[in-house]
Amino acid sequence: MFGLGCLFRLPHWLQLQDAEHTRQNRLLQDHETKAGEALALPGAREALDDAQQLLQDARWRLAAGAGMSDLLDQLAASGHAHGLHFEQLEVRDEVRQPGYRQTPVDVQVVGRYSGLRMWLDDWLGQVRLLRAEVLRLEPADEEPGLLRLGMRVHAYQADGSVPEPVALADSPARAQVLPVGVDPFSAWATRVAQRGLASVPLAQLQMVGSLQRGAQREALLASAGRLYRVRPGDRLGRGGGVVVLVGERQLEVRERLFIGGVWRERTVMLTLRKSANTEITDGDEMAVDVHGGGPDTQPAVPGSALSG
Repeated sequence: MFGLGCLFRLPHWLQLQDAEHTRQNRLLQDHETKAGEALALPGAREALDDAQQLLQDARWRLAAGAGMSDLLDQLAASGHAHGLHFEQLEVRDEVRQPGYRQTPVDVQVVGRYSGLRMWLDDWLGQVRLLRAEVLRLEPADEEPGLLRLGMRVHAYQADGSVPEPVALADSPARAQVLPVGVDPFSAWATRVAQRGLASVPLAQLQMVGSLQRGAQREALLASAGRLYRVRPGDRLGRGGGVVVLVGERQLEVRERLFIGGVWRERTVMLTLRKSANTEITDGDEMAVDVHGGGPDTQPAVPGSALSG
């Protein structure tokens, strides 16, 4: 009877044994999975810390640690350095987003194409996040050679205080913004690449001598270790200057600049073995400190360089 009973219960016992083997294998697999996750946990925590640090750095770069007043000051300084005239500057109501605030700024500015192009690279290329949209560029009807740029720029500010990122010290320095050589809004006949003395500030030029050729006199100017000959009518300097008189010991350059929304003229004298000096003019003309840097101008044909 016992044997018959065992034979009767044997299939059930075999099923229970298979079930236990299956459960044991599953537990072993779960154990291996948990062990792998435990080994990967330090790396996951390190990756999480890195991601949080990157997020904090990105939050700081929204405003680069500055406020809206600092942004407007930088805007004004950059525009003045490139000889631009602001016709409109309107800060609109900020829009709150999860974790940050967005402030639209409407800007309308007038200047030459080269100055506007360099100003955009300078102002929009800063560490602070600025997103430009609705950009319009059209000729200014009241002044030939000038363009009117209108755009909306979105500035951002993170909610709460954000520490300055340590990684900021490893950021590479910005390359120097080079002058634009071609103005697509000018006539084809005037599109001459800016080169030679037309791209050198007058403050960096020195008169080292003069040459007499019959009734015409030429001045010898030194720049970056090279000598150049210039004569009346040649373009000189970034301010669109024109040589009007060459003397034995001095050179007179006439510039026409767009300052404060109107055209101004000034006379710059380059004397022998001396740097540029500004001569105050009469009437509607105005003298401007040449060491402050003038706006970029239409490209011009430079003086000829001497060999050797």
